[in-house]
Amino acid sequence: MKKINIIILILLFVATLSSHPHIFIEYIVEPVFSDTGLEGLQIAWTFDEMFSWQIVMDYTDDHDYNISEAENNVIEKEAFSYLQESGYFADFYVDGKKKDVTTVTDFRAKGKDESIIYHFFIPWKIKAKKEATHLKICFFDETIFCEVVPKKNGMVIKQNDNISVEYSMPDRITYQLNFNKDK
Repeated sequence: MKKINIIILILLFVATLSSHPHIFIEYIVEPVFSDTGLEGLQIAWTFDEMFSWQIVMDYTDDHDYNISEAENNVIEKEAFSYLQESGYFADFYVDGKKKDVTTVTDFRAKGKDESIIYHFFIPWKIKAKKEATHLKICFFDETIFCEVVPKKNGMVIKQNDNISVEYSMPDRITYQLNFNKDK
């Protein structure tokens, strides 16, 4: 019986080791509004120092945090675009209906201090109505390989004269956004 208990403990320990994140991402999301509604989301992912260092070592010629245009293109192709398969870790719901993220634009990798920051735009047009449109935004890696969490004040709202916006954060990974047309 003692052998079985030891085997079970070892299996539980190994399972625990394999189910923790290896990459840590802190994000900021900024909804971009026009006079007619939501145009999309501007995203900034800041990576932990270890993953940032790995990107610098693997994808920059001079191994520094000054990312050239050519290095940016390589990083986008080899260390970012494959995330399309996972919807860029984004789950979005409009009035309760799930919307898939299949494309992003304006990718730019930048170095700051000892971190790499991915900036990109998720085009996602939603026309504003008189009644509120409810938007739920959640970034999460289902494999638990990456921990994706918002930075403190991770939602940035720039006011628009024609659109009213309110948001809340009911849990540590989800933003809820309500917006409607004022006029």
